[in-house]
Amino acid sequence: MRALWLHGPNDLRLQQVPEPVPGPGEAVLRVEVALTCATDAKMMRRGEHPALPPLPAPFGHEAAGTVEAVGPGVTALSPGDRVAVANSAPCGACVDCLGGRANLCRRITYLTGAFAERLLLPAPIVARNVHHLPPGLAVEQAAMIEPLACAVHGAARCGAGDGDVVIVLGAGFQGLALTAILADRGCRVVVCDPHEERRERALRAGAAQALAAPRDRAGMASALAATPDGRGADAVVEAVGRPEAWRSAVELARPGGEVLLHGGCPAGTEVSLPSGPLHYGELTVRGSYHHTPESVRRALVLLAEGRLPAAELLGPPIGLEDVAATLAERGEKRPVVPA
Repeated sequence: MRALWLHGPNDLRLQQVPEPVPGPGEAVLRVEVALTCATDAKMMRRGEHPALPPLPAPFGHEAAGTVEAVGPGVTALSPGDRVAVANSAPCGACVDCLGGRANLCRRITYLTGAFAERLLLPAPIVARNVHHLPPGLAVEQAAMIEPLACAVHGAARCGAGDGDVVIVLGAGFQGLALTAILADRGCRVVVCDPHEERRERALRAGAAQALAAPRDRAGMASALAATPDGRGADAVVEAVGRPEAWRSAVELARPGGEVLLHGGCPAGTEVSLPSGPLHYGELTVRGSYHHTPESVRRALVLLAEGRLPAAELLGPPIGLEDVAATLAERGEKRPVVPA
């Protein structure tokens, strides 16, 4: 079968590999749609990531399709079932899992290999994070449950509610998904992004206002002017993953407000933050990483209920041969059709 394998930084190859055969507890998925994302772009560029096995390695981690075969002991799935797959499964038994922080599981199982005609699903993922498609849900939207679950988890860690002003920095997939979820919650969302087409999508996704990225003092002043009395936002959600955006997030929050650091910076990054807003402004600063089985289930419900502008979150479809070029551009969310 055809599959994309990563051999090193920026060395992504489309090649022929053996068909997967499921072992005990495992299943094989015929991939109908996989999705590209910014995390794939980072993995390809750097050639490493906590979720990526030693190279060369199968590539891609967001998929939906039809179960083709199941291994011994699998009872919840049958050949012919149409399912969406999350890219990880917590162990369910470590201190973090038992404490309600399954996204921080120290024995988590990750999934790679979605950019292929077929995908072997590890037993822990089959047991905990494969979900049947609700009737009427398009397969390309179902494939979004993993990245959407990350946004669901992040939004759950943000305390902003009805009537609160929230600044979202970044209008990539995560920024748009967070915008839609928070707007649905009743927040007035102001999105900041340097790209005009992303700002337009943010408005269609529920943002009340869309501004250029606050990359200088004038930009910061413009963003602050969009908040009540120019004092700052009730909450600022950083969905970029750059040190300068983390700093801007702190500076754009009102005294007593909160900052959610949702975008992941490269490993080893150190960030310098102004002490004044943190101390004298009594800011609450939280991180947000990955997802939990509960946020995956919630993401699927939101998609099935049509609560999110899913069409705004996806670009036009591409084939396996187009993935490398797409990731080299900006890592936009694109459906990949392997057939």
